[in-house]
Amino acid sequence: MIFLISFGIQSSIFYVFVFLFLSFGLSYYLYKERDLLIDLPKPLRYLLFLLRFLSFFLLCILLLGPEFEKKEKIIDPPMVVLLQDNTTSISSNKDSLFYQNDYVKFLSSLQEIQDINLQIVPFSEDIQQGPIDFSGNTTNFSSTLNQLNNHYSNMNIAAYVLISDGIYNEGLNPLYLDLTLNAPLHTVVLGDTIQHQDALIQSVRNNQIAYLGNETPIELVVEAKQMLNEEILLEVFHHNEDSLNMNPIYRQNISISNNNYIDKFQFLISPKKAGIQTYHVRITSSIKESNFNNNSDFFYIDIIDDREKILLLFSSPHPDIAAIKAGLESHDQYEVDTHWALNNQNKSSMLKLQNTDYSLIISHQLATDYELDILNNYKDTPIWYIVGSQSDLNKFNKTQSFVNFDNVQTDFEFANVSLNSNFSSFLINDELSDFLSLSTPFLTPFSNLSIKYLSDALLYKKIGSLNTQKPIFFFVDGDYRSAFLIGEGIWRWRLNDTYLNQNNIIFNSFISKLTQNLLLDKDRQRFHVMVDPIQRSGASVIFEAELYNQNFELTNESELELQLFNKVGDSETYILDAINDKYYLELDLQDGQYQFNLKTTLGSEKFFKKGDVMVTDFNLEKRDLLAKNNLMNDLAMIHGGQMVSKDSLMKFMNSITKSPNFKPTTYFNYEFKSLINFQSLLILILCILCLEWFLRRRYINY
Repeated sequence: MIFLISFGIQSSIFYVFVFLFLSFGLSYYLYKERDLLIDLPKPLRYLLFLLRFLSFFLLCILLLGPEFEKKEKIIDPPMVVLLQDNTTSISSNKDSLFYQNDYVKFLSSLQEIQDINLQIVPFSEDIQQGPIDFSGNTTNFSSTLNQLNNHYSNMNIAAYVLISDGIYNEGLNPLYLDLTLNAPLHTVVLGDTIQHQDALIQSVRNNQIAYLGNETPIELVVEAKQMLNEEILLEVFHHNEDSLNMNPIYRQNISISNNNYIDKFQFLISPKKAGIQTYHVRITSSIKESNFNNNSDFFYIDIIDDREKILLLFSSPHPDIAAIKAGLESHDQYEVDTHWALNNQNKSSMLKLQNTDYSLIISHQLATDYELDILNNYKDTPIWYIVGSQSDLNKFNKTQSFVNFDNVQTDFEFANVSLNSNFSSFLINDELSDFLSLSTPFLTPFSNLSIKYLSDALLYKKIGSLNTQKPIFFFVDGDYRSAFLIGEGIWRWRLNDTYLNQNNIIFNSFISKLTQNLLLDKDRQRFHVMVDPIQRSGASVIFEAELYNQNFELTNESELELQLFNKVGDSETYILDAINDKYYLELDLQDGQYQFNLKTTLGSEKFFKKGDVMVTDFNLEKRDLLAKNNLMNDLAMIHGGQMVSKDSLMKFMNSITKSPNFKPTTYFNYEFKSLINFQSLLILILCILCLEWFLRRRYINY
C-alpha cells in the first residue's frame, strides 16, 4: 500500500489572498506605532503582530472548508477460488478412504503453491463455512454458483475451479443458469464414471398430507441399469406397524426388458392411524450390485384426523337427510354423523354427541322440546336450520333469535324459488345458477316471517310467476354464521341433477359451497400453530404460533411453552420467543420422529395444540453415485473454462499463473477529512490567542 496526502479547499484560491491581506491589515492596524506602544520593545511588538496575524488568518481559512485528502494505492493480487463438493456422494464410492484422508491432504497442499492466493470453499446445498468432511446431504449447484457470483463479483479472481461428481439433487440445472462470472470456471470430475449393474428406486411421489380413512395415491419410479433379462422384486412396507419388513402392503415382480429400464408403479394405500406414518420401499435382485444404498427408500405421510365433523340432527326419517348426507360424504374433508333425536334416546349415545367437537350442526325439522334442547349444547357452532311440515314453529321461534314466524298455526304449500342475482356469499357459476333456477319447488309454510341480522339471501319465494322479496334460503350473522332453509324437499334437487346430468356433481358442489361458507367460522379459533411436519436433516425446524384475545386481536403477552418428545419418550421444554405480536422458535433437531405439545394460558382460558414432526435426510446423496462427466464438461465450456482430471490438478493450478487473467489489480482508496475536525488545530489557535492575551496583559496592561 502507498499513501499520498494532499491539501485542498472548497472555494477559490482568490479568497486565500483576500484573507491573507485582511489578516495582515488588521494585525498591522492593531500594532502600528502609537503612544500606547511607544515603550514596547520592537521584537515583542513584532511577536504580538505575528500572533494576531496567525490567529486571524487560521480562523478565516477555516471558513473556506479546507480538507486533507488521503489517497491510498492498493495492489490486489489475483485469487483462485476452489469450490469443493462437500456432500456424502463423494465419499460413498469405492475410493471412500482416499477421499476422507489423502484427498483432504492433497487439497491442503495446493495452498502451498507459490504465487497463488488460493481460497478453498466447500459447498453442498450452498456455500459453507468449516472443514471438508463430506457430510452434506444435498447438492445445489444453482444456489452455490449464485452465491459465488454475489460474493466474489467485485474481487480480482483469476479462475474458479469446481471439483465435484456433477450429481445434483436440488435447485436448477446449472447449465441453464443466467449467470456471468468474472473469471473462467474450470471443472474437475470426481467419482466413478463407469455404469455398473444397478437397480434403484429413482423417485417416490406421494402426498405429504392425507386424511384419515381416505385412500392416497403412491407412485414409484424404478430404474435398472445393465440388467437385461433379470428379475427384481418391488415391495412396500408400513414401517410403523411392520418395522421388520415381514408383511408388504404392496408387492410387484418386475422383468427387466432392456439395459436402461425405467417404469412407473402406482397404487393406493389407506392409512388407519393419524400422525406421521413411515413407509419403507425395497427392491431386491439376485445381482451383486455396486450400490445397495439406492435399493431402499422411506417416504412419509402426515395423516390428519382433521376432517370437519358435521352432525345431522333430525326428528324423523326424511329423504332430505339421505340427500344432504350423500352430498357431504362425496367430499373427503367432511365426516358426517346422523342422529335421530328420539325422546327415549339412550344416555351413552347422547354423551358421545356432547363430547364430540362438531364444526357444523344441521337441524332438520326438530319439533319437540327435547329435540330442540339438544341444540343448546352447540351454541358456539354454526347451524343450518331446515324448517318443514313436521316443525313446531312456535317452539322454533323460542329456540333461536334470528327468525320469527308471525303465524305459528299455519299450513304448508309448494312454492317455486327465484335466485337472488346479488348473492355474494359464495360464487354461483352459470351452471349452478341454471340448476337452482330450474329446480323443483319446496314445501314452505304459508306465513310471513321477520328476520334479524340478515346478511345474504340465496333464494326468494316465488308465487306463481311473481318473484317476491321473501327469503326462503338465507344466511344470518350472529356470534356465528347460520343458514336457514324455510322449506323441505331438497332431495328433489338431487333427483333433478341425476335426471338432467346422469350424476350429482352440481348438487354435491352446491352442498359443499354452502358448507364451506358456514365453516368459515372455524377459522375463528384463537390459537394457530404453523410447522412443516416433515423436515430435512440439517435444516432448522421452525415453530410459529398466533394467539388471539376475545376481540380477535393478536397478542403474545402470555408465555407459550413447547414440550418436545422423541421416539423413546424423552422430552425437552422450550419457551417460544415473542416477536411482533406472534411467537417464534427455531430448533436444530437430530434425525427422528418427534411429538410436540404447545400450551399457554390467556387470563382464565387455556389453549393447547399437539402434533408430529419427522426429521430425515431422505438419503438423496447415496441414491446416484455415477459421476456426470458430460454436465461438468458442458458447465466449464459455458463459462470459458476447461475440464481437467483430478490427477493433473496440481499441474493445472501452476499453469493458471501464466493465464492472462492472472495479474494484480491496482485501485485507489480516497479519504477526505475536513481541517475543522482536527482538534489539534483548534487547540493551536486557542494557544496563540491565549499567548497574545498574556503578553498584552504583561507588557501593555490591556
